[in-house]
Amino acid sequence: MPTALPSDRVAGILDCLDDPRDRLMVALVAIYALLPGQLVQFQRTDLDRSKGRLCLRRVGRMGHVIYLDAFTLRLATMWELQCHRRWPDSSHPHLFVTRNTAVDDSGPPISAGVVQQLLQRVGLPAGVLRVDRIVDEARHSADPVRLMQLFGLSNLSATRYVLSAHPDKKNGPIAP
Repeated sequence: MPTALPSDRVAGILDCLDDPRDRLMVALVAIYALLPGQLVQFQRTDLDRSKGRLCLRRVGRMGHVIYLDAFTLRLATMWELQCHRRWPDSSHPHLFVTRNTAVDDSGPPISAGVVQQLLQRVGLPAGVLRVDRIVDEARHSADPVRLMQLFGLSNLSATRYVLSAHPDKKNGPIAP
């Protein structure tokens, strides 16, 4: 069963990062429980700052809309401004680029390894942050449908997270 991280390990993680791209990527993992493979798929057009949302495309499944909070929107704005300053002529379609990928519009996005290395550098792997965030939300809401809406989880996964956060409900109406 998934378990949450101690809150002191997660607190202040963004304070140790200076780069806007790194701060945005860590925020998307820590707050919205995204995985490195999902971050690298984002296109620039998937981010709609005016509506405060980010659309996650999923192969073979329906897309998932992530509604961003004001803090994450500020981080996204800072990243876009930095991209424009550093590579004003770049038309690379992906949201996250490096200095190498930004100048080649037809090239690939950043790799998931770049995101994983960033998270290892701060000492919190993506999978651990994802589980922590979902378990924390399950503790507060105890509603599998809410977890499905927030994180795009399946019914079974959402139920398992709620049961891990509330072991007293194992014999209740949501037990699988």
